[in-house]
Amino acid sequence: MPKAVAEGILSRTLRRFDEQRAPDGTPWPPLSPATLLGELRAKDRLKGGGYSKRALERVAKRKALIMTGRLKNSIGWKVVGSRIYVGTNVVYARIHQFGGYAGRGRKVRIPARPYLGISQEDLREAEEVLREWLRRRTR
Repeated sequence: MPKAVAEGILSRTLRRFDEQRAPDGTPWPPLSPATLLGELRAKDRLKGGGYSKRALERVAKRKALIMTGRLKNSIGWKVVGSRIYVGTNVVYARIHQFGGYAGRGRKVRIPARPYLGISQEDLREAEEVLREWLRRRTR
């Protein structure tokens, strides 16, 4: 039973990366203009100035916390006794979850973009899994 609950929580956690939303449903802050500008490469520049349409479209589609997919792909779960743990061992995961200052001299403020946590949907599914388990046990 805990494995089914953990799988559901993991599934919804991964979906948050696509939806760009926190467990409580609030949208993540958008990427800063400086971050988006950093995504443009020298080869994206046009000779007359500006950037190619293709480059601008690529940057416009850029989602927060998904540059290489490492953070998203590192999230896993384990069950220890009656507890379920969902998380990651990626070093930079904490600053994205809680926000804070980073970079040289800690001058860059990174807003919190919570991706780990229990949503109302997680709670509803866990209750349903538990109810089903109890139904089977009382037959």
